[in-house]
Amino acid sequence: MKFDKIKTEIYEMISDYYKFDSNNDFGNELVSYANEDIKHKQILRIKRKGIEVDSWKTIVLVEIEGECEIDIKIELKKTISWIASIKECLLGNEGTDLYLFLTFTSEVSIEECLRIESTEQFCRKYVLLPDEEIAEFVNRTFLQKLIYDTDTIEGKDPLERAYSKTAEQYSWLTSDMQNTWKKAFSELSGSDLFDALLKDEEVII
Repeated sequence: MKFDKIKTEIYEMISDYYKFDSNNDFGNELVSYANEDIKHKQILRIKRKGIEVDSWKTIVLVEIEGECEIDIKIELKKTISWIASIKECLLGNEGTDLYLFLTFTSEVSIEECLRIESTEQFCRKYVLLPDEEIAEFVNRTFLQKLIYDTDTIEGKDPLERAYSKTAEQYSWLTSDMQNTWKKAFSELSGSDLFDALLKDEEVII
């Protein structure tokens, strides 16, 4: 089942730099709001390690098993309705850190998959495309760990040039500060990036 493979890939990919919420009661409560016709569903609550702010990202995993176009549309509508209920339960910045990872048991056209991804009502959506490998799918979501190449030759990277010119004018932009900013902008997103820059703390991966 694609659903189980996606879960396994997520756990294997992010366990080194994300931690999972141990509060199963809240996750189970969110699951309980789903229509019983959605058979394959799960909630994952994650937070990047080293971030002290108690703000979690919520990933909704769903595999729609409808066999005909009508059934698929009905189940998709019920899924979006569930997403709306989840969003109402999330507090503060967590409402903006809500994501749907969606796949289909039956064949669905790439055009339809991309159409669903392009609609950001209630949350950001990622849809497994036809013939797309599970690892490729997870790697193109926000979970992908971007690694900054420390061997980049100065002068070829516009960002490196910008840091260099700024450091010439402002002594506070030390090497340590530059490394912190590089990690923040390349590896964080949403509220995590905001918190890291606002607090001016070193980002721990």
